[in-house]
Amino acid sequence: MLILGKGHIGYRLKRQLCADNFDVFTSSADVLMAGHEEESVVESVNSYVQSLNPESLSMIYLLDDKDETNLQLIIILISLYPDVPITASLFNENLIPHLLVQGKNLSVINPAKLAAPHFVKALYHEVERREVVTVPQHKTPITPPYKISLIEKLLILFAIILCNAVLFFHFEEHLPWMDAIYFVIVTAATVGYGDISMIHSDVSTKIAVILLIFSSTVLVWMIFSLTIDAFLKRRIQLSLGRKKYHLKNHIVVCGLGRLGFFVVEELLRNNERVIIIETNEQARHLDYFRHLGAEVYIGDGRQTKVLDDVNIAEAKALISVINNDSMNLEIGLNARTFQPDLRLILRIFEEKMAEKIKNILNIHLSISASVIVEGKLFQILKEKQQG
Repeated sequence: MLILGKGHIGYRLKRQLCADNFDVFTSSADVLMAGHEEESVVESVNSYVQSLNPESLSMIYLLDDKDETNLQLIIILISLYPDVPITASLFNENLIPHLLVQGKNLSVINPAKLAAPHFVKALYHEVERREVVTVPQHKTPITPPYKISLIEKLLILFAIILCNAVLFFHFEEHLPWMDAIYFVIVTAATVGYGDISMIHSDVSTKIAVILLIFSSTVLVWMIFSLTIDAFLKRRIQLSLGRKKYHLKNHIVVCGLGRLGFFVVEELLRNNERVIIIETNEQARHLDYFRHLGAEVYIGDGRQTKVLDDVNIAEAKALISVINNDSMNLEIGLNARTFQPDLRLILRIFEEKMAEKIKNILNIHLSISASVIVEGKLFQILKEKQQG
């Protein structure tokens, strides 16, 4: 057996194959694809496979984390060794049918698509629930001291100028209060009806009128611009999903990577209401899932404010499939402070660690996608041998 690619899946598969008394060779796909100065990538791959005696290979597994690397290796190997069985990992569904047509001994799996149904089925599994040890409830966010915004400061300054102007024209020009207020408003608005004129007033009054017109024009322009800017920013935030949701009995999915994509698709296929928490507002598939009816919140699922905004306290379950075990665990434990009985389904790479997390921290379901994929890879090998 030859395994190209050293990740969680490759490590687990090697261990299983060795346990079944297969001779297993492994190599980093990146190192192999780098080649040497005196030979091309194709020659480098060919030299390595030839050194292992390709006629004796029962299977070549291509399990690099990067699709482009696996794709190049597939093309090279099926052209050089069409009779050697090859099983490859690819996340790009669009490429798989084209490759299968070209390689008669080629099998291609999508690890994310393979694992996703197991995460969704976990929503409906009966689980043994133990009493959750009481933990400190999520801390109430500290309310920062109120700060006056720039718009508010400008409004206060504008009001002070208008009030002083009214007082000035009332006492200096002897205008009645109502006429003074009327004149100041008309002047500040640069309407200028001319029914009240200061043309015969002294120089100080004319200077006051000029300053009133100038300051009013500048302040109105600044207040208007900042208000529009704040309004547009708020609209953009709402369009990105940074708002408080009031859904109930919904599923919260953290992470819209390779696995998250198929998990959300499966949930929507099951008519579940879904809120996706994703940190990257430029994530590739956000608009696609918005179109399908899923809600999207741009934020960090580890933050209690984000969990509160997606109403985790009344959610049916939380599925966290970020490509980081500790982040998945932190999100799950933080979510449980809102709802102790919340069903948590977390992606954990290592099977033994997943089991320990489940038992020690009382996480209902922690799933290792690598275990699921390993089983499928081993099944393909058995089918090839039987065939």
